[in-house]
Amino acid sequence: MKHILTSLFFILVNTVSFGQGEQLYPDGSDVDQDGNTFEWINYGTQDWSIENAEVVTYRDGTPIPQVTSDAEWSNLATGAWAYYNNDPTKRRLYNWYALAGIHDAASFSDPSLRKEFAPQGWQVPSDPEWTILEEYLIANGYNYDGTTTGNKIAKSMASTSGWGISTVEGAVGNDQSLNNSSGFNAFPDGIRINDGSFLVEGNNAVIWSSTENDLGTAWYRNIGINRSWVIRPNNTKQLGLSVRFFRNNSTASLDDFTNSINIFPNPASDFINITVDSELEVLVLDLLGKELIRENINGKLDISFLEKGIYIIKLTDGVNTSSYKIIKK
Repeated sequence: MKHILTSLFFILVNTVSFGQGEQLYPDGSDVDQDGNTFEWINYGTQDWSIENAEVVTYRDGTPIPQVTSDAEWSNLATGAWAYYNNDPTKRRLYNWYALAGIHDAASFSDPSLRKEFAPQGWQVPSDPEWTILEEYLIANGYNYDGTTTGNKIAKSMASTSGWGISTVEGAVGNDQSLNNSSGFNAFPDGIRINDGSFLVEGNNAVIWSSTENDLGTAWYRNIGINRSWVIRPNNTKQLGLSVRFFRNNSTASLDDFTNSINIFPNPASDFINITVDSELEVLVLDLLGKELIRENINGKLDISFLEKGIYIIKLTDGVNTSSYKIIKK
């Protein structure tokens, strides 16, 4: 049930909105080439932005054009972006050509001429990198029912607002207050389809991968209002979808720290055993960031008085900090 956080980790104890949503414990922030600050969170060997891309230039400063015309959008084979419904209060959607760095006719046929979409140190996640994230979340108990097999992670990845209503058990739209336990914060920004029209805002969070397939289409991920699982479709590159940034991380010293920690059982009803090489400060918070327990311990932690639910347990030795999701049953 491990969720590793770097030493940049922090948790706020009051309900605060970060960027696009409800994530209360980002691992850090970075700045894109246009000066936009975005927050990121660590999942095992990966760091992911927890906000959608908002760039309007490639890394070298070359503009990515905004295209409002339906007819122009439908005929594009180069990068472009649009606001949903061409409304500047909405977030940006990009065709696949933009994230591939295809900025003119020459770069369409010659990949060596393509631009970098993501800021320095980051990239657009590939289809296999999406799969690694999904497998990490499943294995670490982010399925809505706490299981560690089967893909039921959509609810843990979806934002806690903006969705329509669903009565399907475990679905994203069923009690949105329980969404986003992973902090990924996928917001239902909808899509722009091939003919230039806009669809499914409030119903779907749809995010590109950088991976093409043999059919000339590209893979993406779709989190839907009535589903508990994340789906992996492919479609034409003219679609306008959201984009996230990704990077592999290097956390050797942090891994040494976290690998020495053992927390069991999880889920638990009365006590959780914490075994580690030395005494740690333990902080337990609810998903809104409210502090419930703070003590130094290397042994049993009494959680018997907590209500049933999901909590974040933060462990620190004064240098390294690590965080885990625990379930009180």
